[in-house]
Amino acid sequence: MMARGIWVIITCVVFASCTDTNILFTTDFEDQHIGESPGFPWTKIGRGIVVIDTTKSYSGNQSVHFTTGEGYEQGALIGIDHIFPLPKNSYYGSMYMYVQEASPDGIHWTMIQSSGKVPNQNFSSEIRYGGQHNKKLMANYDTKGVKSDCWQHSEEKIPEKKWFRVQWFFDGTQDHMKLWLDGTLIEAITVKKEGAGCVSDEIANQWKFPLIENVFLGWVDYQTGGGPREVWIDDVIISTKKL
Repeated sequence: MMARGIWVIITCVVFASCTDTNILFTTDFEDQHIGESPGFPWTKIGRGIVVIDTTKSYSGNQSVHFTTGEGYEQGALIGIDHIFPLPKNSYYGSMYMYVQEASPDGIHWTMIQSSGKVPNQNFSSEIRYGGQHNKKLMANYDTKGVKSDCWQHSEEKIPEKKWFRVQWFFDGTQDHMKLWLDGTLIEAITVKKEGAGCVSDEIANQWKFPLIENVFLGWVDYQTGGGPREVWIDDVIISTKKL
């Protein structure tokens, strides 16, 4: 209990006042063990490698280093679920990322994801931000139990070889999502209820958001042929209001 208490104090000092009730979760990964995957409260999915290292960091000395391979199974995401569900079924997220080289043209990737069962429906859904065409950012929606896999593209490319800030908003009540890059709203991938199209269309092109159960961060490619990825993440904040 003593270690966790220290961790809370450190993260509050770095990011916000400990009395800020808008902050649901925050970490700079300084409390995690170098060379190991992030421990409590994180869960890892995918076969890619995830370790705490000191080669790059936005603040402090440590960040999370993701090394992923080709295809979905070789991706790597780390997530938390202990703060969910939320009273208004919505949250704002913020993190700093460093992408050595983004996935090439023809490879669809995800870097932010939340999921859960869709209220009053017999299927679950995943709401995601990532990219696809020539390293351009995109919003993505997929379902389990019915077929969908929907998209909305932007012309904004993900930065490479430098630290940048990503902020996002997922509103499960209004079926609404937004993403900011270094403080600028990428309006082309703001989605509310319906995107640009779907690979399959068993729910009439509608983006029916879930009762949000988690948030996962990292990198996963959905096709092979793109080579390995190296990504770092630091200074994660989940809150009820945009910071």
